Amino acid sequence: MYPAATVVLLREVDSRLEALMMRRGVGLAFMGGMWVFPGGRVEPDDCSAASLARLLPDARDAGLGQLRTMQGAELEFAAAAGMYVAACREAFEEAGVLLACSASGEPCDADTAARLGPLRDEVARDATAFTRMLEAEDLFLDTRQLVYWSHWITPSVEPKRFDTRFFVARVPPGQEASADLSELTEHAWVEAARAMAALEQGEIRLVPPTLLTLEDLADCHRRHVSLEAMLAAEAARETPPVMPRIELSADAANVVMPWDPRYAQIQGECCETAIDFPLHFTRCSSSHTIKRGR
Repeated sequence: MYPAATVVLLREVDSRLEALMMRRGVGLAFMGGMWVFPGGRVEPDDCSAASLARLLPDARDAGLGQLRTMQGAELEFAAAAGMYVAACREAFEEAGVLLACSASGEPCDADTAARLGPLRDEVARDATAFTRMLEAEDLFLDTRQLVYWSHWITPSVEPKRFDTRFFVARVPPGQEASADLSELTEHAWVEAARAMAALEQGEIRLVPPTLLTLEDLADCHRRHVSLEAMLAAEAARETPPVMPRIELSADAANVVMPWDPRYAQIQGECCETAIDFPLHFTRCSSSHTIKRGR
């Protein structure tokens, strides 16, 4: 099982919450054609001493204690911090958004992010290039910019499995997002309601963790009224691991969430530590049907 990090970049437009979504190339073997958030596998360099030295010292431990294993144990420092590094690296590599700051905590300006944009291809080929870029520019990653949102684990019936941590962050002022045009072919800022309507109409394809994250974000934004208030209120949210189970039929795969009463009747691995899910999960859909062969 591969550790991975996903970052949901958010912005407010006329009090509406929008998330950055990107479409994977149709020809890709893994999730081809799906609309996703920026993210990918945690690389060894993300957990290296050089990369961890690029964490802003004043925020070095912020949020790290929330990251736990499937069994509920706290992750070691390098493994937890590496998740944050990976999320920031993927945001830059896939979306061109640089979640960095100066040693004093001053956010990276839009001009610097744009100037460094041409390095995205190099970072995509070699994760160590991200750390070298931060060192050359004397930039640091501020873990306080990212709110640890959820923990998703690929169902046990799947041949390729990921242990993925989802983070959310406000896109820095003035920075423009763009798809990397290699694995990702296009991008869009979308409201959750619009994305879900497009899914129902067959205009886009989403995997269940993406859909439920959109539902959860929309619900949280309604309750907290503003993005700033939402990020502050949810900074210490509960993040138990979620491992769906899959119920197969002749023409569809029904992805069932642990808070669905039918979950216990379906075979597959589960996370024993996540029996009682917090309310923000149970407000979301408990199942999602994917037509086989789509």
